[in-house]
Formats: sequence, structure tokens, C-alpha cells
Amino acid sequence: MANQKIDYKEIEALLEKELDENAIRVEEVNILFLDVSSTCVGYSIATVDFTNKKAKVTSAGALWFGSKWKHQEKYSYMFNAIVNYFWIVKKIDHIVVEQYSVNPKKMMGVNVVPEMQGAIKCAAQENGVNVTSILPQTWRSILGIKASITLDKKGKKVREYKEPTKIEVKKYTKVPVKITSNITKNERTAPSDIYDALAIDIAWLKRAGFKIDCKNVKFNDHIGCINE
Repeated sequence: MANQKIDYKEIEALLEKELDENAIRVEEVNILFLDVSSTCVGYSIATVDFTNKKAKVTSAGALWFGSKWKHQEKYSYMFNAIVNYFWIVKKIDHIVVEQYSVNPKKMMGVNVVPEMQGAIKCAAQENGVNVTSILPQTWRSILGIKASITLDKKGKKVREYKEPTKIEVKKYTKVPVKITSNITKNERTAPSDIYDALAIDIAWLKRAGFKIDCKNVKFNDHIGCINE
């Protein structure tokens, strides 16, 4: 699974997209990379120049959900963020999400992440934007990220990827220790979701053979644009 081949056909099709009767050729696209969890969605955006094989990571951040929000409130919030912010302000042409696999041993209850991805795909469809996915094993393999193994109280091995991912992402860009919450407007510790979204972004671009520029990434510049 770690060697899964990424399919770029849908992205490359954007280059031939007919925007009007004159068939204007699209050479640059803006791609939104998402890491979804039940409490927060990390994102990273890259402007990709297919002609010169260059990519610039322009912004990244985290969208927290209210601590007392119902599941449907979270889905609605993310739906509107895609339709009213990422589409209009960031001019997103394509979305890549981390693929979620259901654990057959944990089938009880509602799975927020896959339902959230459904809301994201529905929002993308509103503007004709395609959504593709990448396995966590794949992006970690591309970046050479290996799990940090520790022992729990029962002596059982625990595999953890958060810190190794942070270390790898910091090789490319500097992520603020604290960022402003879109919910409380107060500063809080940058979540691991931001690092994961950036890692997904960088790995996807790296596998595609793009020269990546992460020097001027703006963090949480959505503050003031997306309201709770």
C-alpha cells in the first residue's frame, strides 16, 4: 500500500479544460490538501505550475470545530468553508484528502471523518471541483517518515507519527508554535493536523516531480474570513 501509485490524470486534465469557446489553456492550478479529524481540519494550499514543473506552497492552517457542535454542524461548517472561502477566495481547482480506512474492529457509532469527507466532496461538486485521495502510508513513505515506537502502561508497542511528521515538515517550512483559533479568536497550539496537511502537500508534489517552494507560507490567513 505504501507504494500506491498516485493518479494525476484528473489534475492534468485541468490543463486542457475549456473555460470558454476559445479553449483557453490552464497552466497553473491551485490545489487544496486536507487532513480531516473530528475536532479540526488541517489544510495546505499549493499553486502548481505544470509547464515549468514548479509548485509554491502559499498557505496552511487549521479549522477547528466548536467543542459542543453536533456532527451535522461540523459538516455544514466545512461545506461552507469549501464553497464560500476556498473556492471564492483561494480559487481552488482541485482537492486532495488523506484517505480514510474503516477499522472493521470499530464499527459501532458514527464515523465523523468519512462523513466529513462526504460533506467536502459534496461542497466540491457545487463548483465542479474534483476530489482525490492519498493513503497516509503513501505520503509517509514518499517523505521517509517512520513511526516513533514507545511502550504503553501494559508494555504494548505504540506506533506514533506526529512528532516524526513535525520534524520532517520543519525541514521545508517553519510552522508557528501557536495560531489563532477560528472559533475563540484566541491563540492555541498549532495542531498536528497542520503538519499532516503540509506533509500530504509536499509528498504529493514531490512524487509528481515538482520543484517545491515553501519559503513564504502564510498560516491561518483565513481568520476574519470564515466565521463560526
